[in-house]
Amino acid sequence: MALSLDYVTLDVFTSNVFGGNPLAVVFLPDHSSEPVTRDQMQAIAREFNYSETIFVYPVSLMAPTKRRIDIFMTTKELPFAGHPTIGAASWLLRLSPCREDQSEFEALTTKAGAISSVRASTTTSYLGPFLQSNDSGNIGFPVFSVVRGMTVILVELPSTNALAAVDMPIGGEMIKLSSALNGGYLDAGWDGEGLINLYFYVRDVPDGGRTVLRTRMLLGNFEDPATGSSATGLAAYLSLVSQQPEDKIVFDYDIVQGIEMGRRSDIGVHIVLCDDKKGIEKVKLIGSAVQVSSGQIRLN
Repeated sequence: MALSLDYVTLDVFTSNVFGGNPLAVVFLPDHSSEPVTRDQMQAIAREFNYSETIFVYPVSLMAPTKRRIDIFMTTKELPFAGHPTIGAASWLLRLSPCREDQSEFEALTTKAGAISSVRASTTTSYLGPFLQSNDSGNIGFPVFSVVRGMTVILVELPSTNALAAVDMPIGGEMIKLSSALNGGYLDAGWDGEGLINLYFYVRDVPDGGRTVLRTRMLLGNFEDPATGSSATGLAAYLSLVSQQPEDKIVFDYDIVQGIEMGRRSDIGVHIVLCDDKKGIEKVKLIGSAVQVSSGQIRLN
């Protein structure tokens, strides 16, 4: 008899179907069934062909308030990613028809650790005119990791026209995930499995009576309509380098991504700095999700 797994698909960082960033949520069987292998998870992620697919483990009697998830791209497993985390929390807290999920769920466990639930090089020459070099003629950008294995290169642009000019290099461009000692950009000890993407942003863009950060994310020849890990990295970096009064340690950001793809995503990030403003005490990623479909996928 063929083994099948239940799944739903969600659009994350939106309240409208066919907006935001699609996510496949696959529910793993209980321990009485044959376990699903990593290779099978990877194959399922390739089949859905979304930026990420998550696998939700059944409730553990040893930790009934925590739910473990594994996150896969089409080619590799990730230790953490923002839009899958928001999608999982939205399902378990609001969208799931199982009342036990909503009443008992308190935290997600990823490869990067436990996450408390909340209720609630340039790419092409087209950007040349928009980028400012320093006195030596070089262009430099901050490199920021929210967790080990998830790193973002932050590229500020002066206007949405510049943001629209962002294009992918022919054949794609992958950035080496290695430390500076090994020819990359990361601090010693922060290289290994994971990825580095380019995150372009424009400050203070008018949007319905407010101002937002407008962003785009590129990873090789792939663009993502919503990237929670990059958004949290950007917000954390901007908070740490902020020129606000010394007693300001709380920052809130509204980030809009995916406009150029026709899939608007609305991402919120809340940052609390340590009292000395030299570190991050708290990061809260805020978003919503809407269910698009449900069904079963065969394993054999």
